Amino acid sequence: MQKISGLLIPGPEVEAYPGSLVVEGGKIAAVLPEPCADNDFYICPGFIDSHTHPLETGLALFFPDLSPAESISAVLESISLALNQKPDLPIMLAFNFDPDRIKEHRYLYCRELDRLCRHKPVFVYRIDGHSGIANSPALNLLPEPITDGVEFDGAGRPTGVLRGSAYETISSQLKRQLPAEVVREAFLLTARLAARRGITTLAALIGSNELEAREWAALLDVLASMPVRMEPFLQTWQPDLAKRLGLPRIGGCLLLDGSFGSHTAALSEDYSDAPGFKGLLYHTDEEITAFITRATELGLQTAFHAIGDRAIEQLVRCHEVIVKKGLGKTLRHRIEHAELLTLDLIKRIAELELILCVQPAFESNWGGPAGMYARRLGKRYLNTNPLRTLWQNGILIAGGSDSPITPLDPLSDIRAATALPNDSERLNGRDAFALFTVNAAYSLGIEQQAGRLKPEFQADFVILDADPRVSTACRVLATYCAGKPVYLETEWR
Repeated sequence: MQKISGLLIPGPEVEAYPGSLVVEGGKIAAVLPEPCADNDFYICPGFIDSHTHPLETGLALFFPDLSPAESISAVLESISLALNQKPDLPIMLAFNFDPDRIKEHRYLYCRELDRLCRHKPVFVYRIDGHSGIANSPALNLLPEPITDGVEFDGAGRPTGVLRGSAYETISSQLKRQLPAEVVREAFLLTARLAARRGITTLAALIGSNELEAREWAALLDVLASMPVRMEPFLQTWQPDLAKRLGLPRIGGCLLLDGSFGSHTAALSEDYSDAPGFKGLLYHTDEEITAFITRATELGLQTAFHAIGDRAIEQLVRCHEVIVKKGLGKTLRHRIEHAELLTLDLIKRIAELELILCVQPAFESNWGGPAGMYARRLGKRYLNTNPLRTLWQNGILIAGGSDSPITPLDPLSDIRAATALPNDSERLNGRDAFALFTVNAAYSLGIEQQAGRLKPEFQADFVILDADPRVSTACRVLATYCAGKPVYLETEWR
C-alpha cells in the first residue's frame, strides 16, 4: 500500500483540494480529503489519448524526422545520413515531410531518392500521413495493376508521389518488412514518450487489412507488454477477426477519405486552391454499411476516419441505414477527426449518438485565416473543428493527437482546445480537460476503470506542477500506471 498526497483533481468538474490517494494492488483504494504538506503538486487522472498510431509514432522517432527541414537539400541530407547510419535495415523510412514549409514548395521526386539509394525501398511520409514519395524499389512493390493514386509526369512516368490506395498499399507493404525488433523498439519508444507526457492509456490504431493472423497476434502481444496501457483498434475490414481475438472494437483509421493537406479529404465543394477537384471517397456506401452491420451484430464498436464534409455525410448516411434496420445506438460508434462539419451534419450526428474523436492541435498547426486550411478551403476554414458547437449539441467529443501527425502531448492539446483560432468554438479549461480524461475513457468503453480518481479505478494518475484547466504552463512531474511509476522527473520527491 502507498499513499501519495497533493492537491487532488478527481475529475474535470471538481475544484482541486488537498488530499491523498491510497493505492493498493494496482488500484485506487481510497481518495481522502485531508490536510497535506504537498500543496505545490496536483494529482489528476492519467491522460487518455483516444487516437494514436503507436507504431508510426515510434518509427518517426527511430527514422529521420524531416519537420525541421527547410529545403529539398536538407531533406535529402537527413535521409542520406540515416542510410549511412542504418545500413542493415531492409528499408528506409522518413517522416513529417511538409512540402508547404520548404522553400521549394513541392514534393520530392522519385529520381532524387534514387540518387540516394537504388538497392532498397525508401519512402518519405508527408506530415499528414496521407501521401508520400517512393523511390524506384519502393514503387516496384506496388502490385499490378494498381495505378489509383499514382502521380505521373508529362511523359507518363511515375513521379514517386503516391496518394489514396497506392499510398496505403505501399505504406502497409513496407511496414511488413520491418524486423520484429524494430517494431518492438518503435512501440517502446512511443510508450516511454507517452509516460513522459502524462499519458497512461493510448487508443492504439494498428495494422492494416492485409495482415495475417500471426501478424495480428504479434502486434497484440507487443501492445500487452508495454509500460502504459494500449487499447487496440484493429485497422481491418474483417469484423469477425476482431471478435475471434476477443476485442470489443474494430477500425480506427479505416479511411473513408484522406486529408486537406494532400487534397484527398472528400469535400462537397471544390478545393479553393484546386478548382474542379473535391477530393476522394475511398469506399462505397454498400461496403461501409455491410461492415457496420456485421460489426454491430457482433457487438463491436467501430471507428472510421472521415475528414471532409462529403465523407462525414457518407458515414452518417450509412449509420442512419443501420439504425433504420433496428440495430441500436449502444455500441458507441465513433467518427475519427470529423473536421469539416455543417449544422445539419452536427444535428444528425447528435441524433445517432455517435462519438467524435477530435484533434485540437490540428487547428493550432493548420487552422486560422493564414493557415493551410484557409488556403485549401477558403472561408470554410471557419467551419473546421467546431468544438463548442459540438459540445453544445450534446455530442460526446474525445481528444486525441493522431500521433505522429501531431505530438503525444495532452497538456498542449488541452491548451489548443481553449485557444482555437476561431474563438467562438473554444472550450473552457474544464471541458478541454474532459476530452483527455472522462470523455476519452467513455469513447473506449473504460469509463468504469479510468478517467477519474475514484476508489476501485485503476491507479493511473499524473503529478503536475499546476492545474492544467487553468494554467498554460503546466509540467508533468510523474506518471503512474497501475500504481507503478512509469515516469519520474528528477525534481519529483
